[in-house]
Amino acid sequence: MAVPQVDKKMLGELEAMGFPTARSVRALHFSGNSNLESAVNWLLEHESDPDIDQLPLVPREISIECGDTSNEVRNDVQETRDTVLEQKPEEQTETGRQNETSQLEREPNADEQEEQDTKRILALYKQKRDEEGRARGRIRNQLQEDQRERIRAAKDLMEAKRTLEENQRKRMMESRIADQEEEKRARERIRQRIADDKAERRRRLGLPLESPRASAAVITPTKVKPVERVVTSEQLRDRLRTLKKNHKDDPAAVARAYQILLKIVANIVKNPEEEKFRRIRLSNPVFKDRVGSLQGGVEFLELCGFQRLSGIGYLVMPRDKIDMALLNAAGVEIASAMENPYFGLLSK
Repeated sequence: MAVPQVDKKMLGELEAMGFPTARSVRALHFSGNSNLESAVNWLLEHESDPDIDQLPLVPREISIECGDTSNEVRNDVQETRDTVLEQKPEEQTETGRQNETSQLEREPNADEQEEQDTKRILALYKQKRDEEGRARGRIRNQLQEDQRERIRAAKDLMEAKRTLEENQRKRMMESRIADQEEEKRARERIRQRIADDKAERRRRLGLPLESPRASAAVITPTKVKPVERVVTSEQLRDRLRTLKKNHKDDPAAVARAYQILLKIVANIVKNPEEEKFRRIRLSNPVFKDRVGSLQGGVEFLELCGFQRLSGIGYLVMPRDKIDMALLNAAGVEIASAMENPYFGLLSK
């Protein structure tokens, strides 16, 4: 096997364009050594071939000469030679002059045509490379933008979850402290009741009362706040479960509704003073499509503290009705529902 013979001039021009020698030889061989444009087109069409950088190999030509030449072949050769020698010198001279003139006229035109072809091929090659570069750039920019968007969304979700967990811990600490204080007040009430019973028994038996120093300390009554409706985590979870059950055939719509609900709750937790986060127009196209039209979405917000104003078509949460503990619990339940793929599917 041997490397095929190709046009050296076209091979040099392809190498000058920047193509490797192996690719240039391969393109000229498979394009038939016809012209430079065919070789460049072949390279552009086969640049992704796995063997593009390997030199092509063809069977080596072996010429076998015969020992004896037939008489007929020798006679033909002799007749041809005699015919050429018998041609007149003048005709040979005139014919040679005409051939030289034609060749001289063709050489400049051929060089100009070849130069124009080379420029056109280079322009086409550069144009295609530029288009491919721009296409790759657009794809790369799109991939980078998608990745940044995913990172941004993940950061927002992690930040919201971290805030909700922190507020949940604070709420648990406040609840523990309140329970301890209530237990302390209960013990004081029991102690006071025992002291009162003891004093009453001494009075009935006619015994003298104990000195004021020995009497139990008087408990100052504290103001008792009015009992408000208590919303439990189970009620919040039930509303989210109802929303998912009613729309189990459209999980994408349920996921969008959970995201909107989590965003509303997180905005109020982060910015409780901003009225725009505590006021939702029911006719808003985005809210109506993603939350309002799904059974259980508006009910969940009402459990979180929103009040429906039917006269003006708004959901409003008054500033004095904001319950951070309840909002934190709601955020935790929404995040749990989003992360658990079986949420609401296994319950009755």
